[in-house]
Amino acid sequence: MLSTIVLYEMTDSSRRIDPAESVVRTLSSLVKANVEGLLGDVAIAGPAEQGLGFIADHAGCGLIEATDEAEWLRRAIEAARGPHLFLLRSGFAPQAGFIEEAGDFIKARSASLSGRAPAALLRAAPETFIERVFPNAAPLAGLIASRQRCLEASAGRLAALARSVTPATTLRTHARRVG
Repeated sequence: MLSTIVLYEMTDSSRRIDPAESVVRTLSSLVKANVEGLLGDVAIAGPAEQGLGFIADHAGCGLIEATDEAEWLRRAIEAARGPHLFLLRSGFAPQAGFIEEAGDFIKARSASLSGRAPAALLRAAPETFIERVFPNAAPLAGLIASRQRCLEASAGRLAALARSVTPATTLRTHARRVG
């Protein structure tokens, strides 16, 4: 099971959706993964004074608030209960097939004798021509990694954390933009 952290993200001015609404849309996309048993505890991590407490109460998930992104990321990782984390940027929803692929990834890595904790990237679905030609140019939407490796990395942003834990795998499924 994955401890899931939805990371609040301010949307740029070109998007019309409220950042809190993107958190709601991201959380709603995780319901099936939770029912299927892939996700354990779920939490929202973000700034105080954004109305995230109301969302967390209604969604039945945890809430980690702090003044800056580095602090809420660190606190969320520390508060996670499971040995494996799924960090997901708000405004993204994993596409069909994610539950199976992530479950298989965790099982395969947990069963391996290498002792290396699993880490994998979840990229956004390609939206531009460049992203279609070079899929690794698509933005980072999520990260699956061990809680211990994330704590040791002590990075202040998701992208820096992903570079620190050096995932060897990029999932074939993508995350579509919902916010």
